[in-house]
Amino acid sequence: MAKPVLVAGATGGVGKQIVQKLLARGTPVRVLARDFAAARAVFSDTVEYIAGEVREPETLSPAVSGVEAVICAVGAGRGDDQTNTPEKVDYEGVRNLIEAARAANVPHFVLVSSLGVTQPNHPLNQMFDNVLAWKLRGEDALRTSGLPYTIIRPGGLVDDPGGRLALRLNQGDDPAFTGSISREDVAALCVQALTQPAARSITFEVIAVDGLSPTDWAALFAALKPDGR
Repeated sequence: MAKPVLVAGATGGVGKQIVQKLLARGTPVRVLARDFAAARAVFSDTVEYIAGEVREPETLSPAVSGVEAVICAVGAGRGDDQTNTPEKVDYEGVRNLIEAARAANVPHFVLVSSLGVTQPNHPLNQMFDNVLAWKLRGEDALRTSGLPYTIIRPGGLVDDPGGRLALRLNQGDDPAFTGSISREDVAALCVQALTQPAARSITFEVIAVDGLSPTDWAALFAALKPDGR
């Protein structure tokens, strides 16, 4: 029986799309959920549910046990809850999940981050409690973990249907590289990364542009340079 893929942040905009695309491929999915009722309202009986919360590291060992991969699409909220801040979620929560995955020898960890994380003066840092700076620290925790990984930095997220535009990938977090991308296309990249050897040990930015949607995913990833080279 195939091992499941654990999805953290599954009830978010990108997370829902990730789960749907995994299921469409016949991949079993394990959803990390702190609210089973809310998660079940989204996915019904199509996935395995496991209790856990990235801000509570003691809950994560069972979640990562026996999985083929982890896809992390968590993100802090925008309210006044001081336990749901970018520091607590995008850095500490991500780090907790990475450490649990490392202890369990998970074969692959895919992290959804954001374009602009290396730019301290980015407007999003000013608006949302240094969210990009904390996301960068989450990325760094993954890059230094020893886990095989893929870090995806999408541009502005939109709810347009995926598969209708070309995807432009970049590396180096150039401030001039800006644009948007559908959540569905980000999810497609996450899922494709699981089966592409060239998607290991890479960090890249991605936006959607006019043109044909990708069909040769291997070539798309092969054009990127592994981190540190």
